[in-house]
Amino acid sequence: MLALALALTRSWTAFYTRGLPPDLRSQRREEIDCDLWEHERLAELEREPGNGTAVAILLRLTMGAPADILWRLEAGASARSGKGTQMNDSKRMRGLFILALFVAIVPAGFGVAVLLGNGDLDSSARVMFGTLWIVAAVTMVLGLVLSGTRPGLGVGLVAGGALLISVMMFWIFFITVPLGAGLVYLAYRRARRTGWRLRGDNVPNATA
Repeated sequence: MLALALALTRSWTAFYTRGLPPDLRSQRREEIDCDLWEHERLAELEREPGNGTAVAILLRLTMGAPADILWRLEAGASARSGKGTQMNDSKRMRGLFILALFVAIVPAGFGVAVLLGNGDLDSSARVMFGTLWIVAAVTMVLGLVLSGTRPGLGVGLVAGGALLISVMMFWIFFITVPLGAGLVYLAYRRARRTGWRLRGDNVPNATA
């Protein structure tokens, strides 16, 4: 379990640092490796069980994913010398984007907990529901990120992930539906900053 947690963390780091300049990419990966090494050594000193260390690393991975994505967006924008649409040109929009990423990634934490055996589900149901939670979270996070560069796909992914969560938790639809609608709206706002419009949107009069 510990080896799996370490591998997942390194794989995630390799994924979100792809496309960056080699020095920046290597620096980020080395920072994560150093952090993982320190976490392992501290766990050994405290005689923490291996599974407990694995769970702690997976939780850090899940809860830290929004910050990783935001770091990647900023690092990528800096590497491109400011080209492309930015979401962080105001504190308000930056804060909303971080909050949206956090809300979107939370279901992945539930998925990890289910896969690790929390709850009363049998093994097959645990795998199915845990995977669905993680898929929904990843779909929404990717949608939020892509909404600034591939608007239609981004908004669609966020809407699909939010719908999946609402179906899985239909008994609290009065919470999941408004949260999902908020994520879709933020993705739409982000997409509109690229000039993208839904069919039927009013096009401003050029002579106005």
